[in-house]
Amino acid sequence: MANDDFYEAAIRHWIDGKILEEQGEYDNAVCMQGFAAECALKKIMDMLHFMDDVKKYGHSGEDLFQDLKVVLSGDMEVSALINPACGLRLSAVSLPPILFQDHPSRRYFKDGRYSEENAEECKNAAYSLIKEMANMYLDGY
Repeated sequence: MANDDFYEAAIRHWIDGKILEEQGEYDNAVCMQGFAAECALKKIMDMLHFMDDVKKYGHSGEDLFQDLKVVLSGDMEVSALINPACGLRLSAVSLPPILFQDHPSRRYFKDGRYSEENAEECKNAAYSLIKEMANMYLDGY
C-alpha cells in the first residue's frame, strides 16, 4: 500500500459520485460514495498509524469504521496521542447501511437498484468522513 493515496482517492471518488448523482446515475453514484468513504476511513487509520491493520479490511468499510470507533473511544493511550475531538466527531457520524451494503460487488449490479435519496444519503455520509479526514490532515495528523 506504499503507493496508495487514500486522501486523494477519497476526494476524487466523492466528486465522481456527486457528478454521477447530478446526472441521475444513482447506482454509480452510490458505488462511488462507498469507495470515497472506504478511502477516507483508510486514510484516517493511516493518520492514526494503524496502516498495517488496514490491509486486512479489503473493501469492508463497515468493519473498518466500527474498529476505528473502538480504537478512538476505547484505547486511552491512543486517545491521548490524537486529537480527542476526532474521536468525539467520529462517534457522532452515522453511516447508512446502504453505504457499504454489497460493497464493492454492487458495481456489477443492474441499474435501477438505488434512488436519488439513496445517492444523497451516501454522498452526505461519505462527506462527513472526508471532512474528518481533511480536519485531521490540516491539524497535522
